[in-house]
Amino acid sequence: MSDRSFRAFVDRIEGDKAVLLAGDREQHRVILPAEYLPDGAAEGTVLTISLKSEPEMTAEALAESERLLQELKDQDKGSS
Repeated sequence: MSDRSFRAFVDRIEGDKAVLLAGDREQHRVILPAEYLPDGAAEGTVLTISLKSEPEMTAEALAESERLLQELKDQDKGSS
């Protein structure tokens, strides 16, 4: 599994959305549900955000997509 992390600054909270600034000179804006913020986080809080690849879940999702696509193809053949 591949892990990465980066720091982001909570720029503002607008209703149920949090606007984070990340990257060099905080040039990238990330918008996410405010409920994802850790307890106590507010405007001005610096966060460390971790991203983790999930190969098993990815494979399962791809297999399910393929299964659904095949199901649609099979239904289409049956209606001809």
